[in-house]
Amino acid sequence: MKLLKYIGFGAIIWAVAFVLVCIFIGFKVSTDAIYVKIITTAAVIITAVLLARSLKLSSIKQAFICGLSWVLTGIVLDILATVPFTGWQIFSQWNVIVGYAIGFVIPFLAVKK
Repeated sequence: MKLLKYIGFGAIIWAVAFVLVCIFIGFKVSTDAIYVKIITTAAVIITAVLLARSLKLSSIKQAFICGLSWVLTGIVLDILATVPFTGWQIFSQWNVIVGYAIGFVIPFLAVKK
């Protein structure tokens, strides 16, 4: 089932960002530092591109469903695993919003024409 694969890949993208931020926290680096946000965003882009290419999407409809499932998966996981530690303000951080946008847009760029 493609939808389960999309959700699983969305969880992988989310996990990459989450683990990177946890590593920075573990080394006592402020997650508000711009380079932390840039490194995390770059890792999300690379992961999303690799996963989107592996899906071999053939239509805009597939890309839309994939991108939407990645965003919704990320939001749900952030609510479950991040909000209890950081609060709801996580959703007001630019890099989180950019991460969701990346997750939505990249599948469209991977559609095979």
